This record gives sequence, structure tokens and C-alpha cells, in this order.
Amino acid sequence: MHGHETTFEPARTASAAPQDPPTSDAGSPGTTGITLPAFGWTGVAIALHRLQQQPAGSIVVVHQAGRPPLVVDVESNAYWWDAPLATFPAEPVDVEVVVEAADPADRATRAPGADLDELLWLIGNHSFPGELAWWLQRDDRYQLVRWPSFTALPHTPEQLRMTAVLVDASLPVVELASATGSDPAEARRLVNAFSLMRLLRAESPELAGAGAGAGAGAGAASSSGSAAPAVVPAPQRRRAGLFARLRDLLGL
Repeated sequence: MHGHETTFEPARTASAAPQDPPTSDAGSPGTTGITLPAFGWTGVAIALHRLQQQPAGSIVVVHQAGRPPLVVDVESNAYWWDAPLATFPAEPVDVEVVVEAADPADRATRAPGADLDELLWLIGNHSFPGELAWWLQRDDRYQLVRWPSFTALPHTPEQLRMTAVLVDASLPVVELASATGSDPAEARRLVNAFSLMRLLRAESPELAGAGAGAGAGAGAASSSGSAAPAVVPAPQRRRAGLFARLRDLLGL
């Protein structure tokens, strides 16, 4: 290990009574010491998403019982894993996720890694079971910025239908499911995966309303000669509960 390490250790027993996450040490990243529920790939998805926002020369190392370690370098869009993706476990056992500083010497001598997109697709489809990823908002509208390479991604006809809709339209997840006759949980899984692959454009209803209000105000101002009042989006009310507190602590 090199430099400072941030460790996610999913709880081994999902039925255990939930507890408030411990606070992190001063000067440590906000994720230090967080214990996540036993949701398999969820901790990995959170770690990867955080590094996508601010890579800071770090890598993600995933340890699983009975499997070789998985190393992901977000900056180079590559991963290293001595296990074929055909054996990707939907429910990994005893997962430990470590975020550590990348060693420049290791990067210089390491063999080329595999393209990250297929791994992100699988992780996104198997994390946050049945729910949206914590950094996504239920009422936001989502649209694909480009068509994914489905020749390399294992997918279902249902996912293909939803993808075709997301290319042409910007929709909340519930409307995506309704428009394609899909299970809402499957629509959330698809959006989670595309978000982790950085293929989604998101638009919040508050910002869209503010833009429309500003445009209308500008027209009124030009005709009346007075300045239009600024439109400020209303703050979203956060839901109580363990997941909401974890999202606050993780900055999602």
C-alpha cells in the first residue's frame, strides 16, 4: 500500500441493526471508517464515483474472499484483475475496498490494463440493489451523451429498449420505466450503470425551472425596462434514515 488509505468494509450480516456511521478522523477523507450495509458492489461503486470527481492520483483496490485483488485506475480508465469478467460475482463475499495513492513507479512498469467500461457496467448493474445510486436524484431527468458499445457489454433486450429511449429523450427514471414497460428497479440499475460509466447528462427540475423563469423574466424586463427578479431553486428536503445520513457524510 502507498500513501494514505481509505477503507470501506461492508458489514458481513445484512440483518444486523443499523447504526450511525462513525465520524472520520480530522484531516482524513469523509469516507474513512464508514461501514456500509452488505450490498456487495455498492461500496466499490461509491469509491469509484468519488475518484471520478477528483482522482488525485489514487487507485481503488478491491479484495474479495477467494479471489485475486481487483485494481482500478480511474485516471487511466483501466483495471487489472486475474479473473475473467465472465465469472463476475453478482453478490461478492467479504468485500474490502481500499482507496490508496497510486505509485508512479508501479504505473510506469505495470502492463496495460483492460478497458474499464465493461467492469463499470457490471458494477453499476449490481450495486445499490433496486435503488438509485446515492449521487443520483429521483426527480432529475437523464439522457445518454453517446450510445454505449453493447458489443462488449452483456445486456438484455429490456436494457436495449431503455437505452434507445435515453438516447432520444431526457426522462426521470420512473418515466423511463413507464415509457418502455420496464420494471422500475431495472430502469434504476441501468441508470446507475450509465452514470458510473459517465455516459449520462442530468438535469434537475429546479434548475430547469430556474432557466425557464429567467428566460421569461428577461423578456418581461426588455419590454418593461425593469430588471427581472432572480429565480432561486428551492432547497431539496433530505429524507431521514441511515442511507440519508450516509449520503450526507459521503458528500453525495
